[in-house]
Amino acid sequence: MIRDIDFDGLLQIQCSTIPARFTNWLLLHCFDPESSELVLPGRGRIPVTADSVADIFRLPNKGGKVRYELDVDAINFMQSKYSIIQGSAPKIEQVLEMVKQNKNANEDFLRSFLMIAISTFLWPPTGLVISPRCYPALVDLKAVKGLNWCQFVVDQLKVAAMKIHKKNSMKGCVLLFMILYTDSLDVPNLQIPTCRPRIAAWTRNLLD
Repeated sequence: MIRDIDFDGLLQIQCSTIPARFTNWLLLHCFDPESSELVLPGRGRIPVTADSVADIFRLPNKGGKVRYELDVDAINFMQSKYSIIQGSAPKIEQVLEMVKQNKNANEDFLRSFLMIAISTFLWPPTGLVISPRCYPALVDLKAVKGLNWCQFVVDQLKVAAMKIHKKNSMKGCVLLFMILYTDSLDVPNLQIPTCRPRIAAWTRNLLD
């Protein structure tokens, strides 16, 4: 089911942790949200585009805009379907347990997987809960593949970069910056796999 909606690239992530201090530096000091580029003094610029997200994560890269907003109908749908207490957001840990307990390849499994993918990777909130803003895009699972998730990742990173000086917190898929940067390096005597998606090539050992 995950492969059917073109999200299987996320299953190939080899890096379980990231160098937080370095990725913070890339977001804080190198990412220009207006030009959507990593600006590296003395080295040049690296475009941060939907195409680069597709190259790294192999997510859907065409179609409609991902709705990431509070929507009463979507909230009511999710609360009713998953017995979520009104006015609360489920903890990521609870949804992860739902995935583990579900032994069937059905809509509940796929929707739970997507909630986790968005809230832990594509656009993680600062807390350990599922943001109800992701609900509108997940009501109709048949439409998920027809949304431009690559552009969504880029757009949310721009939002994070523009707000980071107003809020003492960092959000967004910062692993994208890490892979874009390391893929741009010419490192002698180091064999880097040439596979696609690029996320499958980079382990934490290689990043270090």
